[in-house]
Amino acid sequence: MSYRLLCTDVDGTLLNSQGKITETVCDAVKTALAAGKKIVLSSGRTWHSLKFYEETLGLHIPGQYGIGFNGGSVYEILGDGEVKLLHNELMPIKTAHEIFTTLPSVITQYNEMHMLAYNNEGYLIAEEALRDSRLFDEMKRLGARVVSAYADEREDVYKILIHGKHEDLLEVAAYTSVHFAGKCQVMFSAHSLLELIPLGVDKGRGIEILAQSLGIPMDEVIAVGDEANDVAMLKAAGLGIAVANAVPSAIQAADVLLSASNNENAVSVAIHQYLLQP
Repeated sequence: MSYRLLCTDVDGTLLNSQGKITETVCDAVKTALAAGKKIVLSSGRTWHSLKFYEETLGLHIPGQYGIGFNGGSVYEILGDGEVKLLHNELMPIKTAHEIFTTLPSVITQYNEMHMLAYNNEGYLIAEEALRDSRLFDEMKRLGARVVSAYADEREDVYKILIHGKHEDLLEVAAYTSVHFAGKCQVMFSAHSLLELIPLGVDKGRGIEILAQSLGIPMDEVIAVGDEANDVAMLKAAGLGIAVANAVPSAIQAADVLLSASNNENAVSVAIHQYLLQP
């Protein structure tokens, strides 16, 4: 099988444990692009957050594409930092408001647990209390808007994030899965990040929407990932590849388990062993 498109997760897959893209991975991506292949970042992050990594890999020019918010946004890159949304799916304000008014009283029971959200323009919003948290530097980098209380917000959001200790987040996940059943999806995107996203949104649907717009059959698509929020795209792709550091659910969903982790240039291995093979 000859593959034409590789969609890769970012955190824990493309990035190493220091949050960097290695030269080896950059070179592999550039080789694939020169061979006429498509490389697309498929992440829970916003397109604003993905710009830096797209620039690093040479994916920031017209004719390239991206998938953000776990498939909630599929976009074409126009250049000069601008994107055109090809698909856009948000959580209705009614659902978001219910979460905003209910969940804060639950998470205040835990130490070092915080809630964040992304508004309908893809920007981060956070409560005033987060100014004193270690997340604030990242918030400033993304141009966060600080609000007095989430309950005052009256706009659709892409997703709601809860940051905390994994063992505590497991308890919150159980709570949210019951109390917001049928209103949103609850999944982990990292050990310390629990995400509440719109119903029906996932990376599998995101790569299907992109592949269809590009005229690429799904059996010619590769997906590479490591986390629970990658499961849908690993199943949807013609070839699902889990990196060595992947969680059990991602490994089970994948067709291939690499021996290389994100710290061992796993995406480069996937490109050379599968995407660039005739």
